[in-house]
This record gives sequence, C-alpha cells and structure tokens, in this order.
Amino acid sequence: MDDWSIVPVRLSTATEQACCILALIASRNLSPITNAELSERMAVSPSYLAKITRRLVVAELISSEPGAKGGFVLARPMRLITLLMVVEAIEGDEPFFQPAGIVERVFKNRRRAVEKGMSVVQEKMHEAELAWRRSLSSVTIQEIIDDALKGEML
Repeated sequence: MDDWSIVPVRLSTATEQACCILALIASRNLSPITNAELSERMAVSPSYLAKITRRLVVAELISSEPGAKGGFVLARPMRLITLLMVVEAIEGDEPFFQPAGIVERVFKNRRRAVEKGMSVVQEKMHEAELAWRRSLSSVTIQEIIDDALKGEML
C-alpha cells in the first residue's frame, strides 16, 4: 500500500477493549472489579484503562462503586447494551464523512457542479453510516456473549 493511500474508517483498539471490560464485569455476577484487576487481566496500563472505563462511566454503561470492596459494575443489564452504545462511548458519534473543502478548491470554477456532487457524496455517505449504526444498534453485548459461549459459563 502506498504512503498516500486512503485509510478506511477504523475503530480503535479501545473499542475492543471496552467490549472486553464489559464482558469481564458481567462475568463477576454483580461483584465489582477493580481498575487494577482489569489492568492485569487485559495487560494494559492502569492509566490507559482508566481512560476507557471513564468513557464507559460517562456513557452510563458501567458505574464505579467506592470503598475497599468497590470497583466497576454494570450500570444496566448486558441485554440493554448495544454495540453502537459501546462504539459511541469510545469513539464518539461524529459523522464519518466530514468534507474538508478539497473538491471546492480543486474545481473553483465549477461551483454548481461541485455543490451537486458533494451533496450526492454526503447523502450516500450518510446512508451508509445510518445502515452501519442500525446494524450495531441491533446487536447487544449479551447476544455476542451468548453466541460465543453457547451455554458455557463466562
């Protein structure tokens, strides 16, 4: 791949780690799990992990229980947490396609054609993004765990 090649939209590894955090918390049967334990199990630094758990707390997917026996617990049942909720908690909900004005600069003398063309591009990108979001919102973390385990314990 050339250096100038376009890189497709990608989710960060933090999204996968967030899904893993949720699965680990769910496996505790309501018993809180500490940041230190999550860090050790996932082999990532506590400070990095704190950034991910903070986003999950802000999104109200997990909550933090204070005290000596405190830690993280689910803020809602896994059957109510969708993949889209996790992705948005970690990656945000900004649109994928945000024109930078390149076409306008390249085709300065074709303003009307550029406006029409960019309108079509934005519409198609928006349609694709909506389909992607609909798909992610139709799958819960619980369904993924159930499918992966097929009756085994987490």
